[in-house]
Amino acid sequence: MRAAILSALAALTIGGCTPVEPPQSGSDQPSGGQSFSRDMTPAARVACTSAGGRVERRGRVGAELCVKPFADAGKACTDTSQCQGKCVGTVEQTAMVGSVAGQCQADDALFGCYSEVRNGKAVNAICVD
Repeated sequence: MRAAILSALAALTIGGCTPVEPPQSGSDQPSGGQSFSRDMTPAARVACTSAGGRVERRGRVGAELCVKPFADAGKACTDTSQCQGKCVGTVEQTAMVGSVAGQCQADDALFGCYSEVRNGKAVNAICVD
């Protein structure tokens, strides 16, 4: 059973988090025909920095986002209730037996592969592009 779980998690990790080259800035046509811009407007940039955020490119699309840091970033935790954001651990911790610890997420734009730590258990492993 444990081997099956580890195999499934490895497939998620390898298949769901494949690094890609960031797209060039500007507009794009995603599937579905909707157009969007990867770049924030000048007004949105000002609003972001005025609210304590910073503009960064995140995710597979490489879109600019307003990223706001959490004061408790990197603090050791065993439950999301101990953090401003989520208490996050590795995907591999999901298969571990016994208590695990994580870290409070760094900011409000969480991307990549991680599991949420709740009550000392790593749950909900996910890869966010």
